[in-house]
Amino acid sequence: MIKRESSSKREAVGKPSSLSETFDLYREFERPPLVRSYSPGFELLQQGMPADHVYLIHDGAVKLVWTEAKGKETIVGLRWRESFLGVPSVITAGPCPTSAITLVRSVVERIPAENFLDGLQTDSNLAWKIHQIQSRELEEQLTWLGELACCSARSRLANVLRRLIALNGTAGNSNTRVRLPLKQKEIAEFIGVTPEYLSRLLHGIAKECHIHLRDGWIVIPDSRALAAL
Repeated sequence: MIKRESSSKREAVGKPSSLSETFDLYREFERPPLVRSYSPGFELLQQGMPADHVYLIHDGAVKLVWTEAKGKETIVGLRWRESFLGVPSVITAGPCPTSAITLVRSVVERIPAENFLDGLQTDSNLAWKIHQIQSRELEEQLTWLGELACCSARSRLANVLRRLIALNGTAGNSNTRVRLPLKQKEIAEFIGVTPEYLSRLLHGIAKECHIHLRDGWIVIPDSRALAAL
């Protein structure tokens, strides 16, 4: 069930101890940030609706979900720490192209659209940093589209696992443990295969000892070996 914001479903956490390394909105806007911790399944943005706020993810993971007219859904992207949500809708004053739903408990900063637009128009430093972040996300999205069209499902799965390892700051380490924020059905949807085929992929890679499946965790003996898959 999708959750939307209410006083009983949100928790104020104040200024985080370590803000985004990309930039510090607390400093940029010269005002205390509105930072909250959202539970899994919380809908930050709704497809087809305007965005009244821009969101900056400080910690956690968010899926971007596109829904067609008859209700069929697909995951078109994932967003992690230091990613923005809602910027295109706020800048164009148009509806959100996707819904944005938290996958795990996530710490997210919320900036009113008016404040965000004012900052973009008056602060060239802020505008440049937003351009950098948006360009990085566009690059990642285009790369993923290319992988969907040209790379094997095995390779796409390995890329998702490598991204999760990098997110945990453990790239290159041995015996890395990763708990996937997505259900197997959602992973299958994201990499463009059926859940049954994903299960065969995971067990095949595990049989080759590239990963081990243990109680809901994926243990990766050598994260660098995933690059060869």
